[in-house]
Amino acid sequence: MRVTRWRVVFWRLGFVAFGVAAVALLGAFGGHASGAQSFTVNVDGKNSKANEAFIAYYPSTIRVHAGDTVVFHMVGNGEPHTVTLGTLTNNVLAAFDKLTPKQKQGQPPKSLLRLDANVPQLLPQGPGDAVQSGANPCFLASGPAPARAACAKTAQPDFTGTQSYYNSGWLASKQKFTVHLSSSISPGTYRFMCLLHREGMTGKIVVVPSAQSVPSPSAQYAAGQKVLQGIEAKLAPAVAALRVGKAPIPVSIPAKSHILAGSGSNSVQEAEISEFGPKVVKIPVGGSVTWYLIGPHSITFNSNSSNNDIRAVAPDGSVHINVKAVAPVNSPGEPRSSGGGGGGGPSKGPPKFKVVASTSWNGVGFHNSGVFANSFGPPLIEGYKITFTRAGKYKYICTVHDDMKGEVDVG
Repeated sequence: MRVTRWRVVFWRLGFVAFGVAAVALLGAFGGHASGAQSFTVNVDGKNSKANEAFIAYYPSTIRVHAGDTVVFHMVGNGEPHTVTLGTLTNNVLAAFDKLTPKQKQGQPPKSLLRLDANVPQLLPQGPGDAVQSGANPCFLASGPAPARAACAKTAQPDFTGTQSYYNSGWLASKQKFTVHLSSSISPGTYRFMCLLHREGMTGKIVVVPSAQSVPSPSAQYAAGQKVLQGIEAKLAPAVAALRVGKAPIPVSIPAKSHILAGSGSNSVQEAEISEFGPKVVKIPVGGSVTWYLIGPHSITFNSNSSNNDIRAVAPDGSVHINVKAVAPVNSPGEPRSSGGGGGGGPSKGPPKFKVVASTSWNGVGFHNSGVFANSFGPPLIEGYKITFTRAGKYKYICTVHDDMKGEVDVG
């Protein structure tokens, strides 16, 4: 089960759960509207003051009636997500909810792992393409989902709550996934999850009886945004530190000319900062810059539309991993094993910073470190070092996260 592979576990302690804020205004409630209503749930979040990725849905719980519509709106900065419902999802999340906090932080029981294995992954556990049954829409009335193969293409049906697998596929930036709830759906709780972040990114659609009132669409959306704003506020100190090349905790970072690629906070479990800090560094010709990567990022120079995004759409419309954006080019790439890959457990001391890949570059042509996917915190944060041999101003990006940009001025 991959709960934390793409989550930034940046020297974090404990487990933080955020509930949906209560709505106190009487005007937010009423009886069942005369017609069906449409509710919006944001997948991920958007902070106008910082480039951040949120491993959550806002609101995470939505209360509706049969016949209503829930529109999931992908608003993130490129972090891969899905919206996946169905009885397979319900089974694993219901079991996960019953675990103790210690079990959630440590090794889950085998019974949960078996249930989780019935739900496809989004990305492979090693090299390879996106899992097609996870990366593409799939709607199965019953039975198991394909472990890897794509599902047969069918029109999206109304969600009845009885389908075994009801999946949006890997959502593109600003894409909307509209779920029409059947007029015959039974009252109850229908869970959904992201196939990449698994039990670490979940939500609930609660269908209530028609005679029972629910908060208005606008009130529920506002409650979700209030939760998001609270998380943004908790991340603000770490953002300020990152922008001057500092970690959010007192720790010595080696290399005079260093850049942090990403950051996070001990007080926030469901979000990561997707910025390079400092954004611009200046070095002499022959000087070096070392990036210390915290989370899944790449260091990519001279990119274009064919290699600047890890998500790719084939001519037949199917979604895949873009190898050009993920793999190293003119670079040694991330070693398969470097002692990194901190898990989600409590921190056992400060991290160690170590350069695990090093190269020189003359500023000509496409240069991609490849995505570093194993550098999250203790025991090791991986470093990627480039020695620049020619003067110039070199702009670069992360191919995973939109608007994660930096510049190296050489000369």
